[in-house]
Amino acid sequence: MSDTLKEDKLLRSAVQWQYRPRSYCCRADNEAAGFLARHKRRFQRNAALVDAWEAIVPPGLKPWCRLDSVAGQALTIQAAPGPYMHQIQIMQYELLAELRRQCPAAGIRKLRVIPLKESNEDL
Repeated sequence: MSDTLKEDKLLRSAVQWQYRPRSYCCRADNEAAGFLARHKRRFQRNAALVDAWEAIVPPGLKPWCRLDSVAGQALTIQAAPGPYMHQIQIMQYELLAELRRQCPAAGIRKLRVIPLKESNEDL
């Protein structure tokens, strides 16, 4: 036997035990429906949190602050630097109490205020 045949045979015997994943096709709508079903609870919680935020933030601050993210029990808020960020920080405990009252399922225990990121404006 030639060396290349021996190498091929050795290589095949070395990898033949490995599971070869099946390739299958599925419809995109089925995948999307499955994803939405798996994450439905989180989407509902976040939607309730956004609705509560829109209801409690003062109208004068709405253009200058927005929700950024939720990580654990901390809600991060982006605010324009200067007086708007200062005002949000002053109102932090009032906003937190009202968020807890209107949306207890979110479990928010802390508000973080960060500078407004201009790069994601009007997405």
